[in-house]
Amino acid sequence: MVLEILEEPSVSIPKGTIMEALKVLIDVKNHPVLIHCKRGKHRTGCLVGSLRKFQNWCLDSVLEEYKQFAGAKSRITDLRFIEEFDAMCLRQCLHSIICQDQGYGSNTRRLLYREENLQKPQIASL
Repeated sequence: MVLEILEEPSVSIPKGTIMEALKVLIDVKNHPVLIHCKRGKHRTGCLVGSLRKFQNWCLDSVLEEYKQFAGAKSRITDLRFIEEFDAMCLRQCLHSIICQDQGYGSNTRRLLYREENLQKPQIASL
């Protein structure tokens, strides 16, 4: 799947566009995903920065990664967008995706595995 973020005429990054792209990105049914935009710096950087916050990266690391890849094209508005992005609102969306895929009602929370089904490390006798 290819996820393209359309170039916006204004400098600001539309939060709704980023949220919709993140919903596609976090749904493993869509993997692998290629993320790109016209130059791969601003909208892509904001999307990846928002994803990193969702993945619980520390903010300094998220901003540093953005600056590294944006280089001289780094924008204060992008850094501010990433810093202010609320990843918690995306967690509810992730729960909804999981519940829909598993056929559960949207209000039901269940683990999608059982501990007894996990592979446990085997300890060899000496």
